[in-house]
Amino acid sequence: MSVSSQSDPVPSVHVLHEELENCKKNMDIFFLIVMGSIVFFLQTGFAFYESGSVRSKNVTNVLFLNYVDTSIGSLFYLLCGYALAFGEGNGFCGTRYFALMDFPNDKMAHCFFQYTFSATAVAVVKSALHERSSMTAHFTCIIMISGVTYPIVSHWAWSPFGWLCNMGYRDFAGSGVVHATGGSAALAAALMTGPRTGRFDTKGHSNHIQPHSIPQVALGAFIFLFGAIAFNTGSNLTVSNAKDGRVISLVCLNTLICVAAATSASLLYQRYCTASGRSLRNWNFINMLNGSFTGMVVICAGCDQYPPWAAFVVGCLGYFAFLLVLKAMHRFQIDDATNCVPVQLGGGYFGVIAASVFGQNGIILNPSKSSAYGLLVNTFGGAIIIIFSFSSILLLYAVLRYFNLHRVIGQEEKLGLDLAIHNQAAYHTDENEIKRIVSIEPKSRRSAAKVLPSEGACYRLRRMASEPQIQVW
Repeated sequence: MSVSSQSDPVPSVHVLHEELENCKKNMDIFFLIVMGSIVFFLQTGFAFYESGSVRSKNVTNVLFLNYVDTSIGSLFYLLCGYALAFGEGNGFCGTRYFALMDFPNDKMAHCFFQYTFSATAVAVVKSALHERSSMTAHFTCIIMISGVTYPIVSHWAWSPFGWLCNMGYRDFAGSGVVHATGGSAALAAALMTGPRTGRFDTKGHSNHIQPHSIPQVALGAFIFLFGAIAFNTGSNLTVSNAKDGRVISLVCLNTLICVAAATSASLLYQRYCTASGRSLRNWNFINMLNGSFTGMVVICAGCDQYPPWAAFVVGCLGYFAFLLVLKAMHRFQIDDATNCVPVQLGGGYFGVIAASVFGQNGIILNPSKSSAYGLLVNTFGGAIIIIFSFSSILLLYAVLRYFNLHRVIGQEEKLGLDLAIHNQAAYHTDENEIKRIVSIEPKSRRSAAKVLPSEGACYRLRRMASEPQIQVW
C-alpha cells in the first residue's frame, strides 16, 4: 500500500466533520425559518380575530392595519430594530448592523425569526385601538414599537450584552419581552386615545360592544393556538443539539396543557362564579377565548422548565391575573377593543413571575437563595419592562394629543372608518345606511366628503378642528 493511500482517510474524517457541522447549521436555520413562518401566520389570526371583534362598519380598516403593520414594521425593524436588539453594543442597546450593514449571512434566519416576535408586539398594541384611532397614530405607533421600544427591551433580556440578561432575568419565549411589552404599550395608547363613543355611560358603567362575526373570531382563535406552539418551540432557536428534542417536546406539551387549563378556568368561572352565568346558564364564547389567550401568554416565560402539573397550575392562576387587569380597566374606563391589554399585560407579567416560582429552579421545586434571587430579578425585570414600554408610548401619544392627531373625529367614528377613511365597505348589502363616499375635498385644516345615503339624498361630512357637523347638501 502506498503512503498516499494510507493518508487518504485522515482528510476524509475532517471533510465528514465539516459536512456534519454544516448540516447541523442548516438544520437550525431551517428550523428558525419554519417556526418563524408559522409565527408570522399569527398575523392572519390577528386579522380574523380583530375584524370579527369590531362592528361591521370598521372591518376594512382593521384588515388594512393588519396588513400594513407587517410592511411598515418589518422595514423599521430591519433598519434599526434588529441592530438595537441583537447588535453588539452596551447593556442598554446594540450599536451594530443598522440597515443590515455588514450583516453576516448566518444571522439572517435569526433576524427573520426575531422580526416575527416584533410583529406580534406591534399587533397587540394595534388591537386595543380599533374603531377610533387615527391613521397617523397607528403609523407612528408601529414605527415606535418595531423600531425602538420592543428592540431595546429584547436587547435587555435576550442579548448577551443586555443588563437584565446579565442579572439573571429568565424569560424563555417572551411573556415579559413580547407580551407584557405589547400589553403595557397598548394600555398607554388606549388610555391616551380614549374610549369609543358609547363604550361607557355617564355613570361609568360599561356598555359592551358586540363583535359582528363570531365565526371570524373563532377562526382567529384557532390560528392563535397553532401559532403559539411555534412561538414557544421556536424560541429554543436550535434543533441540532443533543437535548433540543426533549426541550422542544416539553415546551409543546406545556403550551397545550396551560392553554387547556386557562380555557377550563375561564369556562367554570364564567358559568358558576358570575351572576349572568348562574342565572342565564351562560357559557360565553368570547370569555372562554380570553382565558385561552391568557394561557398562551402566561406559559411563554417558563414553558421550557415547568413540569406538566405546574403548567396546569400556571394556566389556571393566569386567568385570574387577566380578570384583575380587566376589572381595573373597567374601573378607570379604559377601552380595549379586543381585551388584549388584560390578556397580554396581566398574563405576561404573571408569566414572568410564575417562571421563578414553579420552574425547575423556582422557589417551590428548589427553595434556595438563588431561586429567591431569580424571583426578585424576574419581578423587578418585568416591572421595568412594563414601565419603559408604557412610558415610551405615553410620550408618543402626548405629542399626538397635543396636535390633535391621536383619534378620528366623532362623525367619522359614527360613520365607520371603512367609509370615512378607506371609502371601501367590507360588506355590501341593501341595509347599509350609506352606500359610498363619492368625493373628498381637502381645505387646509379641514376636508369635506360628499356622502350618498341609500335614499339618494346628499350629505357633506366636514372635518374641522372643532366638533364636526353633517349638513344637508
